[in-house]
Amino acid sequence: MIALAVSLAMGLATALAPGAPPLEPVPPDSAVDVVERLNESVPLGLHFTDSNGHDVQLKDRLHGRPVILAMVYYRCPVLCGLLLKGLANALSGLDWKLGVEYDVVTVSLDPSETPALAAEKRRGYLQALGLPGSDAWAFLTGHVDDIDTLCDAIGMRYTYLASQRQFAHVAALFVLTPEGRISRYLYGVEFDPRQVKLALFEAAGGKVGTSFERVILRCYRYDSKSKKYEMFIARYFRAGGLVILLLVGGLLFALWRRELRGHA
Repeated sequence: MIALAVSLAMGLATALAPGAPPLEPVPPDSAVDVVERLNESVPLGLHFTDSNGHDVQLKDRLHGRPVILAMVYYRCPVLCGLLLKGLANALSGLDWKLGVEYDVVTVSLDPSETPALAAEKRRGYLQALGLPGSDAWAFLTGHVDDIDTLCDAIGMRYTYLASQRQFAHVAALFVLTPEGRISRYLYGVEFDPRQVKLALFEAAGGKVGTSFERVILRCYRYDSKSKKYEMFIARYFRAGGLVILLLVGGLLFALWRRELRGHA
């Protein structure tokens, strides 16, 4: 399934890129995949360069709030742009504020990309969110060793297609706790704001949001099969409804039998 998604994304990228060479074969799943490492810590001492050209460590981007981590590359012709646009759309639909309840960090997979390119991308997405001066969404570049170490820590396997000058990778977001542990994986290029909010709530250990929100959001649990948060209390309502149905059915059956005996 993941290989198919990569194939479709790369095929679309090639079709849209003028004069692009023929598409290379899709790498095997072992080369392009996400191996979930829930509750494991990311190495916070890794060094990157921010969009202002300053050297930063990953821990510098943790401010006691949950973090959405996006691994993309800024010259990506299609897939990464779709993922970041989907993320920005989800964030615009949140009633939580970027830099107050959560932060976002984007790291380039391409070690040749520059802080100037990162700054250009950052400016566009922050303007789209109406937050041009915010420092809560960082766009970073880095050395290949730090990039690979981070990808290995979060379980992201990607590969470089030399003839395409593109990176094959899975479209996913990685939600981190305020301490830098991996809390949740969100897949795709479109994200339901409610699902994003629930992932952030879970990553923060229920410490974000208003008191009323904290009560409501605790009614949701992550379903590993659907890869979504479901309202677990609804299961009890369904189970309760079934019990009531059985009781009513039993009562009707008993009354029916009594009536038959009365006519006998």
